[in-house]
Amino acid sequence: MRRVSPYMDRQSLQIAMTPMIDVVFLLLVFFLWTASFQVVEYSLPSTITPPMGTGANVQPPPEMADFEQVVVRLTMENDRLVWKVNDQPRYKLPEVRQLMQVLATIKNDVPLVIDADGTVGVGDVIDIYDLARELNFQDIQFAVDAKS
Repeated sequence: MRRVSPYMDRQSLQIAMTPMIDVVFLLLVFFLWTASFQVVEYSLPSTITPPMGTGANVQPPPEMADFEQVVVRLTMENDRLVWKVNDQPRYKLPEVRQLMQVLATIKNDVPLVIDADGTVGVGDVIDIYDLARELNFQDIQFAVDAKS
């Protein structure tokens, strides 16, 4: 007696590939649209030591005790770069650093405006910007001349 095989009546199994290819294509398009192709910037880990002589005993000048913004003007006077922090002239960058550090310890969320003359080099402006970032000023702005 011969047994009937249960596998003989099976029809061939066919997988429809077209819908699967459509879904894969849509997923690929979705991931390409949502991907960001910008390079992520990371801060370099470093420790910054404050200059000597700065500490809790450093007080701001009386005319700068209450201020709404910090304005750093860079001008060339007699072929020499002069920094004016809230109209107080400074002739060396460490002096500017010390004054800005005092202001940052008092209030670092005030707007810091960098106003450079057209004769001042870009490197000097970047030095002040880097200094402001280093001292954790929250709002750094650049002043520009409005042309009419």
